[in-house]
Amino acid sequence: MAGIGTLLGVSAAGHIAWPMAGALAGTLAAGGLAFRTARRAAAAATALARSDAALRQARDELEELRSRTRDFTAVSPGWFWETGPDHRYLFLSGGLTALLGCDPRTVFGDSLFDLGTLVADRATWAEYRGDIESGRPFRDLEVSFEGADGRDLVLRLSAVPVRGTDGRFRGYRGCGVDATAETLALVEARFMQAVVHDAIDSVSEGFVLFSADGRLLICNDQYRRAYPTIADMLTPGRSFAEILRAAAERGGYEGAGDIGTWVEQRLTRHLQHSAPVDGRLSDGRWYRISEHATGTGGVVKILMDITELKTREEELADQTARLKQTVAALRESELRYRQLVELAPYGIVIWDRAAVRFANGAAAAILGVAADALEGCPLAAFLEGGEALEATLATAADGPETAPRRLECDALRPDGERRRLEVAASPAVRDGEPAVLLVLNDVTDRRRVEGELQRAQKMEAVGRMAGGIAHEFNNMLTAIGGFARLAERNPADPDRVLTCVQEIAKASERAAALTGQLLDFSHRRVADEREVVAIAPLVRDLRVFLKPLLSAGIDVTIAADDDAAHCLVNPVTLNQALLNLALNGRDAMPDGGALTIALTVETPGSAFFARHRGLKPGRYVTIRVSDQGVGVPAEIRDRIWEPFFTTKEPGKGTGLGLWMVYGTAQQSGGAVELEGTEGRGATFALHLPAVDPPAAPARSDPLQVVEGEGAVILLVDDEESVRRYLRLVLQEAGCTVVEAADGQEALDRYDEAGGLFDAVVSDVSMPRMNGLELARALETRNQLLPILFLTGYASRETAAGLTAQEGRQIVMKPVAPERLLDALRDLLAL
Repeated sequence: MAGIGTLLGVSAAGHIAWPMAGALAGTLAAGGLAFRTARRAAAAATALARSDAALRQARDELEELRSRTRDFTAVSPGWFWETGPDHRYLFLSGGLTALLGCDPRTVFGDSLFDLGTLVADRATWAEYRGDIESGRPFRDLEVSFEGADGRDLVLRLSAVPVRGTDGRFRGYRGCGVDATAETLALVEARFMQAVVHDAIDSVSEGFVLFSADGRLLICNDQYRRAYPTIADMLTPGRSFAEILRAAAERGGYEGAGDIGTWVEQRLTRHLQHSAPVDGRLSDGRWYRISEHATGTGGVVKILMDITELKTREEELADQTARLKQTVAALRESELRYRQLVELAPYGIVIWDRAAVRFANGAAAAILGVAADALEGCPLAAFLEGGEALEATLATAADGPETAPRRLECDALRPDGERRRLEVAASPAVRDGEPAVLLVLNDVTDRRRVEGELQRAQKMEAVGRMAGGIAHEFNNMLTAIGGFARLAERNPADPDRVLTCVQEIAKASERAAALTGQLLDFSHRRVADEREVVAIAPLVRDLRVFLKPLLSAGIDVTIAADDDAAHCLVNPVTLNQALLNLALNGRDAMPDGGALTIALTVETPGSAFFARHRGLKPGRYVTIRVSDQGVGVPAEIRDRIWEPFFTTKEPGKGTGLGLWMVYGTAQQSGGAVELEGTEGRGATFALHLPAVDPPAAPARSDPLQVVEGEGAVILLVDDEESVRRYLRLVLQEAGCTVVEAADGQEALDRYDEAGGLFDAVVSDVSMPRMNGLELARALETRNQLLPILFLTGYASRETAAGLTAQEGRQIVMKPVAPERLLDALRDLLAL
């Protein structure tokens, strides 16, 4: 380049001619081109060497990256996968094969869309499918299925989309993890949480739990009811300071100082966990308030309602010592039973359908055994009819949690005491296996109180009926005495005498029926079991009972004309059920109205049997009791059959009536329904299966012990007129009768005759020696002597004692001649 410059310089100065200068310049130019070409080649070689080195470095880094990826994949707890743009799998890592124990494609299918069959919730899968179809990333797609080894597996998949340099979707890359253990732990945790919350809600004490940082964790309804002014603040997450400030602002603080200072003092006392204190809270009731520290630094607070205890302290000063012992026992119980389940007043049992696996102290107390003695024992060992009850309760483990099974049964304690229990069974899980959670409630005392209430209600009704019954008996006595005097005045007129006697018989039969109904109502009948009953006369006779019970403004209509209507029922409970329905109708019409009792025989349609699937199709005797009151509100129609449920004010009814009606219908194999709409009165329809009337008794032959020989009867009754009537009946039947006025005289007559009697007919209630004592004395003389007892009333227990021995029967007075002779024939035929 320097030469070219010199040459140009010389040329420019005019020292060299132009042609020569041109030639020389061409030569020099060719040499410069060669030089540049060589220089470019060298630079290219250098660049190539550098590129080769960079390529080798890139390959080394790629291999390092692959090695690292393999290491991460090998130690990862999950697996990895990749799909193409059509969502079909391109790659599934070996971790999935090892987890499943089989070819993953046999479970996962060939594409992501095949996972839909493994997602339990259709709506959830629809959302994930939308993400996959749109190429969006997704996380935690949960699939569940049964593995090759029979275990239930739960897996979670997450993925991100892969896109080319042009932005087009090229598929997914993702990973998956085994979430089975986590899911099972979550289910168990939720179960225990549900058990704990259920137990806390079941206890009668108020319960609240605060965390170490003063936040509310758990609060039951009993606690909220104790603080009605701040019940809305008692929710999880609220701080104790917030709750105290709200209480102060809503009237809980009545001082003149700063509210903040009061809140700080209460916070300090809350954290000091002092001994239990008694106080009256905002609901007006007294509580024993206990605060205890938990193992995690939190605070548990328990409210025990002691209102009744305080009331007794105020009213019964002489029982102070006993109350102090009770308080001390309660405090000792608080210290001994701090576990939440042990605080429950109900027995809690977990039963795996083979044996009891857990029982709290209340369950042990109810069953009369130690808690450790319960665990591992079969449930049937403690319940009457245990095997059948186990089969019934076991079905609760297979049903939904929202439908627990409830029943009543008897528990037999080791000491022989029998307790009545309410048992609620719900499905549960123990160690991953189905179990049954049983809640036991001892209702022995409640059932006793129910019986006392029923008896009190019945005696109240009997008292109110006394006037009406006396009126009816006076009418009957008027008829009996009047017709007797008429017959006595003209005994020579046989037609007149026969008419008078027939009317006397009718009046006595009516009196006997009324007496029988009174005995039924008071449960003094011997037979409390079901029998074939003519329903129409029973319904018509209600008028006698209702007359003194209904106000003057109630117009009673009884339509019961079908004398062929018969049912297999207990006349005692049926009579009470109809009376209860009538009294409910009366109470629904305080200003008066019409009360209608109608009897029909119907064949219900298919809709009726669809509502009552346990009933058999056929003819039913239907008794409808209708009133013109306001009717039953729709919101309580499903509850009116519950025991003790009532809409009446305190002191105006026990609420037992409809429950007793429901029980009567069930006992008789029928049903009871509420008809009518709210505001238009109420009609209660009692449907009872109809049966055929009993066959008319055949006329009997004379009472004889052997061919042509009449029976010899020892007749014992302290009423001379009754004894005279019975003697005439027996003598007309061909019997030889020896009379006695009481049990002692009967023994004398028996010994005088040398015991040559075929049977004894004896009253039960007599002076000096009653019928049962006479039977015991005669038993020492002749154990096989038949005895027929006559009585105006007898309870079930009395009747059982009289007829415990074979060859003894009991007949209720008044007794018709045919009934007396039939009973004697049955005894002599044994």
